[in-house]
Amino acid sequence: MNQSPVLDLLHKRRATRAIRTDPLPDDVIGRLVGAVRLTPSCANNQPWRFLFIRTEQDRAKASEAFTGGNLAWAPRAPLIVVGSANRDNDCKHDDGVTYHLFDTGMAVMNLMLEATALGLVARPMAGWKPELLREQFEFAADDDLVVMLAIGYPGDDESHVPDKYKRIEEKPRTRKRADEIVRHL
Repeated sequence: MNQSPVLDLLHKRRATRAIRTDPLPDDVIGRLVGAVRLTPSCANNQPWRFLFIRTEQDRAKASEAFTGGNLAWAPRAPLIVVGSANRDNDCKHDDGVTYHLFDTGMAVMNLMLEATALGLVARPMAGWKPELLREQFEFAADDDLVVMLAIGYPGDDESHVPDKYKRIEEKPRTRKRADEIVRHL
């Protein structure tokens, strides 16, 4: 049995920190936006909001929010994306469960899969200051800032990547065994 195209993309997806600085064409940006738009959500509320930061000036402002190792490599990316989840657009049910963060996570994965299909790196990051982004880019008070991603074409130049991260993506991936994460009844 052949592997599905989705599993192929999941196997190809890498989160390298060596990203080229080449700008992304408008049609590529359009396809990334299209992937986000097609994401399902509870009651079709689509609570996610994405800020695609493309200009050099605005990427420099966004880069001020990076912390730790991200300071060395992430500012080079030609596209920085901030994903937020709007609580007012959450699905409201009597069960009290909130869905906006889950829905936004699905949109992020769609974005990452489309980026992979386009031959791009879409690296989500820990290590950033949401309060600084909220201030600089005027996010609404009811927007939960969820994720920052650096997106661009993969590169070979790792001179800007901290030593502890160099060639890390070439190491074999380790994943938990299926029986550790899935229970069958």
